[in-house]
Amino acid sequence: MSDPTESAFEDEATAWAGDPERADPDEYPSTEPYFKQMTWAPCDACGLQAHIPLTLFLYRGLQCPRCQATLLRPPEEPQEWLQRVLQEEADFFEQASS
Repeated sequence: MSDPTESAFEDEATAWAGDPERADPDEYPSTEPYFKQMTWAPCDACGLQAHIPLTLFLYRGLQCPRCQATLLRPPEEPQEWLQRVLQEEADFFEQASS
């Protein structure tokens, strides 16, 4: 019997669905915590896990970097989601810094 906590995608390759955002070292010093929410989806056609920062997904959706299939569509109201995500990231930073 297999372990139910094991991911069905453990053996699959992973890739960025776009260039990850670069953190400005003046804004985010290397001695401070940095939080960036991510999302991912499997591409059944390629056997690939595609990853993207949540802030990019909100406007672009998520496409497989190998075959360009649409894996996740962006939400209808990205601006509302963006405000929420940025606030959550700021909250994570505050919690880690205290």
